[in-house]
Amino acid sequence: MRLASGDRIESIGAYCGGVTAVSLTNARLSANILGVRMPSALALCLAGVLTVSAAAGAAIIVATGLTLEIAGFSRFLALAGVMFALTFWCGSRRLDPRMGAAASIVGAATLSLVICGIVSNAGLRLGAPLADARLAAADALVGLNAGEVIRAVARRPWLTEVLSLFYNSSGVAVIALIGWSLVRKKVARAWELVATAIISMQLVAIASPAFPAWGAMRHFGLEGLQGHGLPVGAGVYQWPAFANFYAGTDPVLRLADMGGVVAFPSFHTVLALLITQALGTTRLWPLALVWTAGIILAAIPMGGHYVVDLAGGFVIWLAAAAIARRAVASSPSA
Repeated sequence: MRLASGDRIESIGAYCGGVTAVSLTNARLSANILGVRMPSALALCLAGVLTVSAAAGAAIIVATGLTLEIAGFSRFLALAGVMFALTFWCGSRRLDPRMGAAASIVGAATLSLVICGIVSNAGLRLGAPLADARLAAADALVGLNAGEVIRAVARRPWLTEVLSLFYNSSGVAVIALIGWSLVRKKVARAWELVATAIISMQLVAIASPAFPAWGAMRHFGLEGLQGHGLPVGAGVYQWPAFANFYAGTDPVLRLADMGGVVAFPSFHTVLALLITQALGTTRLWPLALVWTAGIILAAIPMGGHYVVDLAGGFVIWLAAAAIARRAVASSPSA
């Protein structure tokens, strides 16, 4: 379903209101119900972050004159609602706390992904000046050149394969580590990781429209390395979505058109650091450090990032992890 322009304000209000209602209902549930003893302070923190980001998305949609194709987004909002209802049911039935926590995590992550996608993709339509030259100049100030890193990797097929594996494993690894925490009955630990990811995701999305960039692959003219030293799609996979929203004129915001368009700050850096956050205090910390370093390095040739993008991602993760850790520590034990 596509909305007429006259219905835009009302539809945006319904979208933002729906996210707020789900988030605040989530936060109001007692600590013994939400996620089965999910920390109430953390619930309020996540509800606040998602509501602020949803409001930012609504403001961007109004400012850019976009209209939402409601059908695709509604399915995800419905999924989040079902997950929170399942959380409530698990709590009322006094089932294994991990079941309620898992459902609540899926609901919160679903909302976060939808809101992040809207803010970061629609935000490109604001038309801020391209940041590629500024980002490359920031690298040069500290004597680094993302183009040289990309060329060096492309000359080493074995390194390309290894870094591609690291890069593509980042999201799956974080999901697996959250699930592993739940299996081990470390519910508070799982929520710390989830909260760090959600807060980081929204901070990255809100910051990114001010720094629209094609990425290092285009800035340094390295498109020819596709299939000639680098996997096809490396560093350029985000271009169609970027072109659609930054230079395009389509007035409809469709779920199917959205993609990964963020250059600065780097969310892959956040994902990499989440692995160390999850395993850093265990006997697997050496593996965590290698994995984290591999993903961060891979973000340059595989994601087309500048080095400063990685630094921005580190700062975002540092702030989000501190907020998440404090919220969990201030809440009842999970």
